[in-house]
Amino acid sequence: MINLRFSRLPKHRKFNYTPVFYDEDKEELHARVDDIKREMGELEHTRDSVEENIRRAYKAKQVNNRYGTAPGKKFYSIRVFGIAIMLGILFYYLWDSNVLETIFEDLYR
Repeated sequence: MINLRFSRLPKHRKFNYTPVFYDEDKEELHARVDDIKREMGELEHTRDSVEENIRRAYKAKQVNNRYGTAPGKKFYSIRVFGIAIMLGILFYYLWDSNVLETIFEDLYR
């Protein structure tokens, strides 16, 4: 029998993956301890430490803005409520007027 194959099936692959555990609280504690040591003069200010301070400050600002302190999200519920009222009034006027009847009459013809 002729054994023709138009495509080859991929073989299974083995990966050497070792999981890395990251404890954010522990990293934050070490960073704060290093900051205090730098303030007391025990450690020097390096480029990496300055970059890490900037990164943490930016991250803290982003977290605060994420949970509703941004000016755009301040009146979100009021805007949604206003839009709902406007749509309700529009629906009421369309329901009460003859516009819907004329539209449906034209569709049934």
